[in-house]
Amino acid sequence: MDILATRMYRGKRLVGNMYKTNEEQLGISITEFTDEWKDQQDYIFVDIREDEEIENEGSIKGAFMISMYDIPEKIDMAPDYITCFICCSDSTRSEQVAKYLRNNGLNNMFYIEGGIEELFKVSPELKG
Repeated sequence: MDILATRMYRGKRLVGNMYKTNEEQLGISITEFTDEWKDQQDYIFVDIREDEEIENEGSIKGAFMISMYDIPEKIDMAPDYITCFICCSDSTRSEQVAKYLRNNGLNNMFYIEGGIEELFKVSPELKG
């Protein structure tokens, strides 16, 4: 098991293959989000940053906030009825979390490519 999977699970057994590739679209560009999703109401943001990052960078209005390290033990709470856009500072962690969730049967999970800072540049009204 690699370091990220170990850290993400805090030593717990890996439930799914985090790095299995998914042939479907996993990431969504900020342009695609603003052009096709921003004005719709049928999605939620999932902010996986730590509290200190949120304090320094700002929150996303209406986002569900959860540390990426808590996701494995709370995966049963993840909604499967609405599109979820997973966000972190630069999209590195959100891509890994989206892959993990997809590989555990949640095909409604996408990550925002570029991260929150880029999202706020294009859509400053999303900043909470």
